[in-house]
Amino acid sequence: MNCEKSSSKTVRLPVCGGALALFLCMPDASAAAVSKLPDRYISLCASTSVNRPDNPKYCAHVLKVGPKDAKTVIVLIAGGSLGAGSFQPVAGKISASVRDTQVWVIERREQNLADLSRLRDDNRLDYYLKGQYRRETEQTAGYARSWGLTDTISDLRQIIISARDRGQRRVFLGGHSWGATIALAYAAWDFQGEPGYRGLAGLILVDGGVHDSWAGEGYKFRLTADEVPGKLQQIESGNPFSGDLGYIWQLQGPPEQLPIYYQLAATEALKDPHGASMLQDLLPKAMQPSMPLTNLALLGWLTDTHAPTADLQVHSGHIADGDASIHDWVSTGPAPIAEVAATFAHTQPAAVEWYWPRRLTLDLEAVDPFVASPVTRALGLPLVHAAEIDVPLYAFQTGLTHGTVNEAAKWVVENSRIRMTTYVTDESMAHLDPLFDSPGRNKFLSTVEEFVRASR
Repeated sequence: MNCEKSSSKTVRLPVCGGALALFLCMPDASAAAVSKLPDRYISLCASTSVNRPDNPKYCAHVLKVGPKDAKTVIVLIAGGSLGAGSFQPVAGKISASVRDTQVWVIERREQNLADLSRLRDDNRLDYYLKGQYRRETEQTAGYARSWGLTDTISDLRQIIISARDRGQRRVFLGGHSWGATIALAYAAWDFQGEPGYRGLAGLILVDGGVHDSWAGEGYKFRLTADEVPGKLQQIESGNPFSGDLGYIWQLQGPPEQLPIYYQLAATEALKDPHGASMLQDLLPKAMQPSMPLTNLALLGWLTDTHAPTADLQVHSGHIADGDASIHDWVSTGPAPIAEVAATFAHTQPAAVEWYWPRRLTLDLEAVDPFVASPVTRALGLPLVHAAEIDVPLYAFQTGLTHGTVNEAAKWVVENSRIRMTTYVTDESMAHLDPLFDSPGRNKFLSTVEEFVRASR
């Protein structure tokens, strides 16, 4: 692991020390304690010409964690195909460790489309695996073809304004994976002459960003203005939603199928962790383990041992050795498997999204160079203030991209007015580990706290 610092101020980033020591240096926290949801899950609706705020489908939601009277708010955005629930464990830990700080986690509007009504019912396997749930298709949700970055940032704008409370609170904006891209796009966005970064206390990027952040994983986005009409036509004539999660597993089917498998696996693990899994034989062959597993072990198999890519992996342990008729899970990893189960089984907020808009993917690819261009203009994306951003920036990278996340963050800094910066690396982590790893074993937690303090 390494930790780089570059700042006009001295920023010390202890892995475990200072006021944070008592919290971060303890053994793994109780999964039940950190997974307990506060009861502040609210709806915030943007009001623009393309939205209908009277319709709940057009509303984002916010999970508020921490003291209501806090003077600092950290607003966090989940990554692609991930829901606000993916931030639930780490949000509670940040709020507990950073004094006078509340964490707001954004539930994007597309999560309203998922039918999560029967996940806790006894007949949930039949309801979801036999197609009895309410599905959204190009026929039922054609209106979502326009749900791109403009809508996402419009929703985010209302949340930031609310968080600032007429300037009474300091607001940091951050995100994980593509959520980090959205955070940077917001900072560079033009709101009728006012740049997005104005009013922010800092930016927090967790294993994502812009300008070839994912080059180390093999992804570069190079759209041209000539390609834009064709891309828009494909969205207009096809399914509004992406099936990227299923593609990773090489599965054909509706976009919601893989999120459903993960949610069912987590729910079974939460309800009967050490019982024999009935779900494993109902999964597609590519997802089936070769030995009988308990419900907890099946969840570990899907999210750790047999995760198809580091993008979907969290280190939580391993399948028990031996010749037992049914193999259980040994939770030795930095991410407690019980917390993984509780997170993916929850519905408000949910940890995965069923319906990720294809237009949002297109827009995020378009802003990746992080400069105004013929592509951004063709898509109506007012990304015009990137070079003016002057707020502190924190960037954390795992081993997913082999260093390109922080390389890209340094490019952003070099091509803006940002002066206070913190770059942190933990190559041992997979992409989801910063969101789940326990205090004392999570370098993201131990360093972002110091960044927020130093930026005050």
